[in-house]
Amino acid sequence: MTEKSNIIIHSTICYVLAFMFTTIVHEFAHAFSGWLSSSEPIMHHNYVEHLAIENLTNSQKIGTALAGPLISLIQGFLMGGSFFRTKKRGLLQLFMLWATVLGFNNFLGYVMTGPLFSIGDIGKAYELIGTPISLKILYSLLAAIGLLFVANRMTRPFLEFAYKKEWVNPEDNAPKFSFRIIIIPFIIGSVIITFLYLPFINIISFIYPIMSGMIFIYPWQNARIIKNIKLSDNASIGQLSWKAFIILIMMICLFRFVLPKGVVF
Repeated sequence: MTEKSNIIIHSTICYVLAFMFTTIVHEFAHAFSGWLSSSEPIMHHNYVEHLAIENLTNSQKIGTALAGPLISLIQGFLMGGSFFRTKKRGLLQLFMLWATVLGFNNFLGYVMTGPLFSIGDIGKAYELIGTPISLKILYSLLAAIGLLFVANRMTRPFLEFAYKKEWVNPEDNAPKFSFRIIIIPFIIGSVIITFLYLPFINIISFIYPIMSGMIFIYPWQNARIIKNIKLSDNASIGQLSWKAFIILIMMICLFRFVLPKGVVF
């Protein structure tokens, strides 16, 4: 395979791994919060079943609903901080970048769609709190602005995985590299994640893997105006890594065959 093909493969693997990681951490936060409130949670691959949810106070239900989105926000900051502190640009850093973006996307996406889906985490919290529609719309608009900010900030970091000058210079070549490292992995990864999410417990479980990455169109197109891109000195992203495949298979087995049976807290 060519180096360009390997970059697509590796970025797709990192995207799927980061998506599963984000989902597991998100659901764990729901389960742990429920456990603290004695809701008798059972954690599955993409949802948490609370056997004694009726015993929770309104405040405890709000806390349990918000735990998932909030941990995704924390994930975004922690992964982003770790990524930007290192100068390396290998597969681990590519995973960290995807985990950063997906963490922020998870939180901001829930806030943005909160007024539309009462079955979502933020939507549930809105209903329990009795949030006025005016505030819901305001928070949704702020979240949309936040998503655009994240999309804008992620343009350069992905381009800096390029280790050949002709891939990003002149600037007209940058969107082609961005397409290979962002858009194609998102498309392929979304199909994989959609199947891994089966069975769907609600409409959000079906929509989220597909719609969560629509914002990636922005950094793809924005790539042409990014100048002075610092090239990576690490060519590992273009060299096929069987270790990455093994880690992916192990995570898929955990996500698809272990967690769906439920983990009792």
